[in-house]
Amino acid sequence: MARLAPVYLPLVVKNAARQDKKIVRIKAMDVDAAAICTHPVVLNLAQILEAHWRRMEECKPLALPHGMDRVTGVMDGGPVQIRNCCFSARGFRKMHLELAAIGPGLNILHAVMFPDPCWDLPLFGCDLVTARGQVTAAVVDLSPVAEALSPSLRRQLQTLPRPEFSEPRQLPPWGDIFSAAVCFIRPRGVEEEQKFQQVAVRYLRLLLDEAGRISPDSRDHPATVKRRTAQIRYCSQQQRNDKTRRVLAKSFGDTWADDYIRHVLFDQPDS
Repeated sequence: MARLAPVYLPLVVKNAARQDKKIVRIKAMDVDAAAICTHPVVLNLAQILEAHWRRMEECKPLALPHGMDRVTGVMDGGPVQIRNCCFSARGFRKMHLELAAIGPGLNILHAVMFPDPCWDLPLFGCDLVTARGQVTAAVVDLSPVAEALSPSLRRQLQTLPRPEFSEPRQLPPWGDIFSAAVCFIRPRGVEEEQKFQQVAVRYLRLLLDEAGRISPDSRDHPATVKRRTAQIRYCSQQQRNDKTRRVLAKSFGDTWADDYIRHVLFDQPDS
């Protein structure tokens, strides 16, 4: 398969009033993506997320539950490797990147940016699943945790180029948490993989621009309370993903799988 050209877009702070704020540049994530995953679109997106997150204002590492940064196991006689890293930043309580390799051909990228409920920001979520060198599922969304996306984001999403994909996929029964702009596909060939990568980067950039433009509400503000409730529902709905749970339980057991989903993948915001 031809390799995708990496897409590295520099982060531009549009709000000049914030340019004098201190930006903490941290070391590269402790995830050797190339040692875990082999598919180029997975590697590219992991690198893109890392590059953008490391430039975010007030970005700092976020501790994972003990032993959850590097996980190894066995499924059907083949090795299972999972690597996790988490960060927080201005406007975001948690930014989580998971890379997984199951057996010789299955690669998974899972990334979620959970906003602090004080901020009127959606969740950025992106998942890629590859098998035997082919991307079998790709999804990216800016999922609202208010009644709707902000008017500013809606306008910008409407003006973004929306490439055509030959095989859209159907959302799961619990998929009402996603926005109307969700992109869920099975890309056919390198060209569609590249197009999906571009969509994911555009969504990421829109979110970061929005985060640089707005200010937070107080923790007891009614809008904050509503966003916290909506984010709890988002996490609860994602925890209903039986496919994820079955794969984890097959390798590590039911109890471990439940704990991992609730405390690493989709932990709920503090009260």
